[in-house]
Amino acid sequence: ALARPLGLIQCDLQFASAIYALQIIGCDQRHKDPCFGKIEQHALILGKKATVILLAGQSNAAGCSRDEYLQQNVSPEQYKKYTDGFDNVYINYFASATNESHAFVKCEACQGEWGGFFGPELGLAEKLSETFPDQTFFIIKYAWGGTNLYEQWRSPSSGGEVGPLYNSFVEYTKNSLEYLTLKGYDVSVEAMCWMQGESDSLEEQHAIDYEENLSNLVSDIRAEFAPYASNDGIAFVDAYIAATIFWKHYIRLNQSKQAVADSSTMNVVIDTLEHGLSVTEEPAGEPDIAHYDSLSEIKLGHLFAEQCISFFDPIGRD
Repeated sequence: ALARPLGLIQCDLQFASAIYALQIIGCDQRHKDPCFGKIEQHALILGKKATVILLAGQSNAAGCSRDEYLQQNVSPEQYKKYTDGFDNVYINYFASATNESHAFVKCEACQGEWGGFFGPELGLAEKLSETFPDQTFFIIKYAWGGTNLYEQWRSPSSGGEVGPLYNSFVEYTKNSLEYLTLKGYDVSVEAMCWMQGESDSLEEQHAIDYEENLSNLVSDIRAEFAPYASNDGIAFVDAYIAATIFWKHYIRLNQSKQAVADSSTMNVVIDTLEHGLSVTEEPAGEPDIAHYDSLSEIKLGHLFAEQCISFFDPIGRD
């Protein structure tokens, strides 16, 4: 059986300047066991390949894009595909303590915060399923809105107190990977997708320190999950934050992301600005400029998938 994760993270949601910042004031997150009994029928062959992608960060990773606008912006046939889900892509998710799966379930719409919202997992699953329809994928998403890297996601190599979300993410992910292994899968973590940095852009020094803190996070994540890494190692797929008035030092923050991407051939960052991802259209007349519009969130997932696929080991795929 899986070891049960620890305690309870207590949170105080504080709203300021029309955006929320989450302060973690405790460090014991009690999750329910992440995956009991929902993929039993999918592990019939011992050693079946399970390609795993990790997804983490703050609210644009957790998922704050509105399903109602997605339904309006795509055809009925396309929307049905999203609500039906993808038969070969499963997800175990924890989204800001407002919505969680407690198990590996089929990846589909409304797996973001609160219900009625979605994150990049939806476009990620769509592209993976289209490209490799006979391959089985597992997404492990742990994300919390309004959180920062300099404190809450701080990894061991950055020194000081390790962030509570780093610890919880590692534990949640290890439990999920151990579960897949116990089910008989040959587990291979191919990549980690990271959509975070908005909170670190609020202060210039945090944006400057982001380069070192992110580099340390990448190294520590690779060390944590080395036993499950693919033959080439775990790719790190990052993305720029949006250029809005909320994220005061977004230019410096994105420069830090680019420097980390340039430091290794196993790192990459998606230029979301060049790709035209928008935050200015939804809701109509009063846009939530902290979060991606629905079609842009789908596109972010597609871009994540394309970069992940570029790192896949072509040998031995189903």
